[in-house]
Amino acid sequence: MILLTGATGFLGAHVCASLLEKGYEVRACKRKSSSLQEFENILAWRLGANWQEKAKSLEWAEADILDYDSLMDAMPGIKAVFHVAAIVTFWEKRRDELFQVNVEGTANMVNACLAAGIPWLIHTSSIAAIGRDAIQPAISEDNEWVDSPYNSQYAISKHLAEMEVWRGREEGLKTGMVNPGVILGEGDWSKGSCRLLKKIIDGLPYYTDAQNGYVDVLDVVDGLIAIYEKELDGQRFILVGENLEAKTLINTGAEVFGNKPASFLVKPWMLGIAWRINWLSSLFTGKEPLLTKETANTGSHRYTYATEKSKEVLGIHYRSIRGIFERIKSDHGR
Repeated sequence: MILLTGATGFLGAHVCASLLEKGYEVRACKRKSSSLQEFENILAWRLGANWQEKAKSLEWAEADILDYDSLMDAMPGIKAVFHVAAIVTFWEKRRDELFQVNVEGTANMVNACLAAGIPWLIHTSSIAAIGRDAIQPAISEDNEWVDSPYNSQYAISKHLAEMEVWRGREEGLKTGMVNPGVILGEGDWSKGSCRLLKKIIDGLPYYTDAQNGYVDVLDVVDGLIAIYEKELDGQRFILVGENLEAKTLINTGAEVFGNKPASFLVKPWMLGIAWRINWLSSLFTGKEPLLTKETANTGSHRYTYATEKSKEVLGIHYRSIRGIFERIKSDHGR
């Protein structure tokens, strides 16, 4: 049986669907306050409308990664933990929560695995956790963390979470991790990278001069499971399907959905004005801004990520980013 954290979120729900498809028994963690709406929508898309019939080997555990005792209660009979739970936010107002969940939550999970004698922990990190600076032409698994103004608070939180995982390995826990790029796929269109995808699908007339790594959510799931099935202890893998300029990403979606291509280049000074306007708006609405100082900073830089290791060792044949748009159009329409 696999213990899965973050099951009620975008990536976690996809991981759960794939584990069930492969015949694993899954004990999925959820908090008392967790909504199952996104989870149920994703499993219905992945497994069909009668997904409950195909999910008889799924059980729920009421557990919170910030509550060590609840994690210990969920451990009996577990052979491996897939730790997907995390917060992705660039809003200063949620900074304490960011570090609590991503760092303290991961430390709790590592400690619970060690105390319960769980053999394996498969951790979901991020390309941001590898660190960024202005002189790296291509970032690979061999790059070491570099303290840099290019690192967001989210990046720092994920780096510190990785340190907890490696600490667990030093204490006898078998571990592996993935560092995905921006994950794209079917989910709740109002949150995270799904929100970005929805804006592209609806049509974006502007773009920045940025470049980043993007990956299909299904490839991330394949990578996580491959680490466990191949028993790749102590290894990390960058998961990036394509390194794309923002304009290319937006216009790929425009081609598939019949929108006008993006034609207006947003320059760094414009981003500086825009994030300040978003910040002021959030003060009155209380809603998390789509653009922050940190995302504006990222939106004006270019990053390239190496993918050779994941292809050679994990055997991943990456799906195209265009294929994500085509799949969404085919399965769900606009």
